[in-house]
Amino acid sequence: MSELNDLLTTRELQRWGLILGEAAETTLCGLDDNARQIDHALEWLYGRDPERLQRGERSGGLGGSNLTTPEWINSIHTLFPQQVIERLESDAVLRYGIEDVVTNLDVLERMQPSESLLRAVLHTKHLMNPEVLAAARRIVCQVVEEIMARLAKEVRQAFSGVRDRRRRSFIPLARNFDFKSTLRANLQHWH
Repeated sequence: MSELNDLLTTRELQRWGLILGEAAETTLCGLDDNARQIDHALEWLYGRDPERLQRGERSGGLGGSNLTTPEWINSIHTLFPQQVIERLESDAVLRYGIEDVVTNLDVLERMQPSESLLRAVLHTKHLMNPEVLAAARRIVCQVVEEIMARLAKEVRQAFSGVRDRRRRSFIPLARNFDFKSTLRANLQHWH
């Protein structure tokens, strides 16, 4: 085992420890505090996997108590980059049905507005009390504005009417071929 430890750095061993989970606790070097927090946050979410429960992989332990949903949200916001946070929040609501993520006002206000959060809010809006529903409406408005801004140019072009034939189009279609401009541009290269 020491040969393996010599080949791998501590960081690589910790990554393997995170990947392998409990099986690696006794054989590989222990996790540092940050890696242990990451492992705990990921286990809080992905430890609920129904397939793992059917295989009997989940078990009790002598470790700390389970996180609450607000504590979990706080921990993932400090441990992971934004892209990973959005994926974890999406999995929590859509894959595992953890409705506390969107029905708890404190948690909902801390979440980053995204399309997956919008989907989750729309699925669980009937479970929300009026205060949470007001916060959810603000999130929905913000996400819809982002989507509209992203699609505005395409929609504006589609609905603006007939295309100006004098304007050059860079879409490679036969009907968009501008014979005169192409000849004029390429005549300067002719000897």
